[in-house]
Amino acid sequence: MPDTVNRVALEITGGGTGDIELELDRGHVYHAIVRSTAVRKTLIERLVDTAGAAIVTADGGLIGNLKVWENLVLPATYHGSSRNRELEERSTGLFAQFGISGAAFETLCTTLPDHLGRFERRLCAFVRAMLTEPRIIVYDSLFDGLSREETGKVLTFDRIFHAQIPLGTSLHLSADLPTLPELGAHRTFTL
Repeated sequence: MPDTVNRVALEITGGGTGDIELELDRGHVYHAIVRSTAVRKTLIERLVDTAGAAIVTADGGLIGNLKVWENLVLPATYHGSSRNRELEERSTGLFAQFGISGAAFETLCTTLPDHLGRFERRLCAFVRAMLTEPRIIVYDSLFDGLSREETGKVLTFDRIFHAQIPLGTSLHLSADLPTLPELGAHRTFTL
C-alpha cells in the first residue's frame, strides 16, 4: 500500500453532496473534475491548511503591485525555506527550462504581473510554488484558454515537479476538462 501523504476530509453542506474524503498518495498524479465553485474553494483551503499544499492558479495568483521577483520569493521567504541567493539559483534553473534566461530572466523579474501573458503568469505561479518545496501541488484550471503549444509547456510543470520532488503529489483541478492522456494521472475522479 502506498505511503499516504494526507487524508483530506471535506464536509460540503450545500447541494446534498455530503462528506467527501480524499486519499492522496505520495508520488502520484490526480485529476479531479470539480464543477462546484464551493467544493473547489473548500478543497483548496483544506489542502493548504492541512497539507501545506502550493497552489498554481490559472491567473497566477500574483500580487499586482509587486514585481515578479517579489511575488516569486515572498512565500518562500515567509516560510523561511531558503535564502535569496538559493532562491535566485533555483528560479533561474526553472525558468531556463522554458527558454527564459539571461536578460530575458532579468526583464521578467522586474515586470509587474499585469504586463504578463496568460502562460507567463502560470509559469511564474509554478516557479513560486516550486520555491516553497511543496509536498502537494495543486494546479487549478491551468489548461483553460491556452494554445496547444502552451498546453504542452504547462504539462511540463508536473514533470519538473516530480523530477525535483519524487514523492510529491500533484492534483489537477478542472471544471469539465476530460483527462489528458499526457497528464499521466494515476486516478481521475469527479467531486
